[in-house]
Amino acid sequence: MKAATLGIGARQVGEGQPCLVIAHVGTAHGGKPELARRLIDAAFQAGADAIAFPVFRASELVARRHPERRELEAAELSPREWKAVLEAAKASGLLVVAEAFDTASRDLAAEAGVDAFQTHPLDLDHPDLVRALAAGGRPLLLGAASDEDAQVGAALEQCGAGAALLLCPLTAPAAPEELRLSELAARRERYRVPVGLFDTTDGASAFALVAPALAAAHGAALVEKRLVVDRARKGKGAAAALAPEEFYRMVELLRQAERAKGDAFAPAARRGATARGRSIVAASLIGRGDVLTAERLLFKRTDERFERGLSPAEAHRVIGRRAARPIQADETIKEDMLE
Repeated sequence: MKAATLGIGARQVGEGQPCLVIAHVGTAHGGKPELARRLIDAAFQAGADAIAFPVFRASELVARRHPERRELEAAELSPREWKAVLEAAKASGLLVVAEAFDTASRDLAAEAGVDAFQTHPLDLDHPDLVRALAAGGRPLLLGAASDEDAQVGAALEQCGAGAALLLCPLTAPAAPEELRLSELAARRERYRVPVGLFDTTDGASAFALVAPALAAAHGAALVEKRLVVDRARKGKGAAAALAPEEFYRMVELLRQAERAKGDAFAPAARRGATARGRSIVAASLIGRGDVLTAERLLFKRTDERFERGLSPAEAHRVIGRRAARPIQADETIKEDMLE
């Protein structure tokens, strides 16, 4: 029987693990690499664990007279631009997910070093694409409408052990009842894979802030929500998106919901004053493989909602070691970030 856990990059996702929060940027970059980089920074600052980019070729995705053809063409990046954006996302320290719509996009994303692939729910009945993404050497987040069942089972069989199921209403914005949160536990028990939610409820509603927290309380292993720099801008999926400050609040509520469950991974309240002490943080961006010197470290009080990192007294354990992954400026340095 398959275990309901999955490794994505350096993270384990599933039973007994914190909920993985993914910022899905859709086409909010409008085909502008500089805006895509702003969204990467916004996702990191808002507390996301991962960022998801749809990688596509409009000519391969929609017919010439499709009403969204021009919009998709305007949002399409060149292979060189895609590679630069995906590599920038990797350098941010976020996990990077590519929602690939064809094999060429899959190969491009793989070359850029993404951590996982994702399928759109409308591609659940495209077995050739599902098999191609499952064979891409990365975990696969399989998008599916919450009322699908027979197709989900067949698709998961094609994926093997390296997959998670991401339930997603097909409407955006979706009504609260379309989330069907009770399906999260039911699907996890049925398929024995991590199950999460792609929340497409109205970003302008208060419910959009609490829906991911409710999903986490119902056992979601991962939650994905659209992120835009400015929700006032029109565009595909914008109505179901959150602005950075709203996304930050959403993550905060989700983490509070995890702590309310009392799971072992949630920060314990008994830490008291020790959680408010200073931790070692990066003075500036530290690249993967860079040697950490005293000049590259600072000692600051960090967010009490999250587990404290190494203390200033443990600086000798850090200096001289290499970074196992990119570490952002002001990010708390922990033992698992070091070689």
